[in-house]
Amino acid sequence: MYAVALILAYMGQLFDVGYLFHFIFFAALSFPVLGLLVSLPAILGSRAVLEVSSPRVLRGEAAVWTISLHNRFHLPVARMSYRLRIINRMSGEVHSAKTTLRRAMPEEDRAWTLETDHCGLVECRVDRLWACDCLGLFALPLRKPPTMTLIIAPRPEHPGPIELPDGVGSAAPSMKGKAVFGENYELRPYREGDSLRMIHWKMTAKRDELVTREPPDDTRPLPVLTFNHFGLLAEVDRTLDRLEGWSMALLEQERVHEVRWRHPETGAVRVYRVTAPRDWEACLAAVLSDPAPMGGKSILEQAIVQGPGSPVYQIHVSGKEVPNGEA
Repeated sequence: MYAVALILAYMGQLFDVGYLFHFIFFAALSFPVLGLLVSLPAILGSRAVLEVSSPRVLRGEAAVWTISLHNRFHLPVARMSYRLRIINRMSGEVHSAKTTLRRAMPEEDRAWTLETDHCGLVECRVDRLWACDCLGLFALPLRKPPTMTLIIAPRPEHPGPIELPDGVGSAAPSMKGKAVFGENYELRPYREGDSLRMIHWKMTAKRDELVTREPPDDTRPLPVLTFNHFGLLAEVDRTLDRLEGWSMALLEQERVHEVRWRHPETGAVRVYRVTAPRDWEACLAAVLSDPAPMGGKSILEQAIVQGPGSPVYQIHVSGKEVPNGEA
């Protein structure tokens, strides 16, 4: 519309020697500059904020992304355009959508509902964020909001009573009772999640801080949870459900354990030691960050290494249906 008005004003001043069309033509030429100057405070004072309803949801629960426009001058922006890109790093699913907001008002929100049918670490970022002046002739880039991440966590499936073979469960010191390892232990600062029964009260009184007794690693058999990080997405979901169930069950018994798997493409072995729920969360974030293709390198092809005097017991977790409900 502006181009048509400018052409008509230009043709008018060509065929009319009066001052009116000259004035209209130069006024039309100055409109873009005036429009930009009027819109600059709203554009320069604007910033986009990207938020997620919760940083962690269970598979199947609702998750909502929200992008909102904030303006310190409380002025509207004539038009704002951006592209929203959502990537599930484990499943490889990518969703991209370009959106234009006309008359974007301060504190105005735009929300998208995310499908959470499969586990994964989901990244959401905003690209190509532009704000236009009131005439729509100039567009200035806005600073992109930081990338937000969302963990779609598995639904833990408890394995039931855990019965480790002879020589594994019996040799491990119990953290629930008194110290069964006598004087054979090490001292370290208290960490969140440690059992209060393991606190060394005499050293705590001397140091004026909580001190925890920890048995040497070579005195405790180590349960090792292994799984394959490939297959059908539904099968991988069931595997992670059972894996978290096993890890939570071992933590309930205050049993330190490891989680191992192989990167399905590179074959690199991932090893995470789990001593508290926060360790499991870090392990889960790493699991959900690796891709899960249809096929890959199996952890069963890799021997489980154990140190002298420190036996390990491998528990392989699978999402396939097996007899007697075993993992």
